[in-house]
Amino acid sequence: MTCRAGDQRGERLTDWEKPSSELGELLSSAADSFALVERRKMFGGLTLFLNGHMFAGIHGAKIVLRLSAEDRADIQAHSGALPFEPLPGRVMKEYVVVPESVWSHPDALEQWLSRSIGFVGALSPKVPRPRRPRGSA
Repeated sequence: MTCRAGDQRGERLTDWEKPSSELGELLSSAADSFALVERRKMFGGLTLFLNGHMFAGIHGAKIVLRLSAEDRADIQAHSGALPFEPLPGRVMKEYVVVPESVWSHPDALEQWLSRSIGFVGALSPKVPRPRRPRGSA
């Protein structure tokens, strides 16, 4: 299923694919062995957080991970991972699309998930923003 998505600046709309529930289950299962991982739904798919930082998720039929520059270079060189581009021309600089050759092997996916958690775990925890009361502008 495809949906229409665009940004708030009135730029052209693009088609995007509904998140894969099968990949969501696979990613969730791989994250089970890690403590303190928070699961949230974003844009209809599973997204994983640690200390308030997003580090993994499902985008269409893709698993996306946030990695250090060194780990991004490693996965790109050895597995052919590509930079994550949720909209054409909008690259999320610390994120890569994990190729099927990695996520189809649970041990390999768990290894890369561990690297992602290590990277994000070294960041200062995000302080939650106070929620605005409903009805305020």
